[in-house]
Amino acid sequence: EIDSLLTFAGLFPAVVTAFAAESYKLLQPNPQDITSRILLNVSAQLAGRNTTKLPSGFTPSLSSLRINVLWFLSLTFSLTVGLVGIMCKQWLRHYQQDISKPPKEALALRQFRYDSFLRCGVMVVFGVFFILLGLGLILFLAGLIEFLLDLN
Repeated sequence: EIDSLLTFAGLFPAVVTAFAAESYKLLQPNPQDITSRILLNVSAQLAGRNTTKLPSGFTPSLSSLRINVLWFLSLTFSLTVGLVGIMCKQWLRHYQQDISKPPKEALALRQFRYDSFLRCGVMVVFGVFFILLGLGLILFLAGLIEFLLDLN
């Protein structure tokens, strides 16, 4: 089950990153708009008219801000799940490793590892993985809806 979780946690950030890379452009001024304003100002000066004052700053729309916040949070959650999931999988592989010791020592070592497994709350961590991955998916879908509504 953890392998499918890690596969999804590896592929999902790639999809989110593609969308976030496009939406990130909405947070910056359009260079074509700046160029056209400058050309209008130059043509007004050449025509001898009063020059228009160029706007000093750029403010992205609230929709663009919401989209980027949702998608970057989604990306953060899914990358966190991937990182901690890989660490837990390594721990589980170490836990299940064959022990080439006498049976009594092997049993004591296995019990020690099992007690550590319970003490560290690895099962709780796995439960949190699914919650974080689901939350990341919900945030991505909310950002996608906002993005599509903003296009209309």
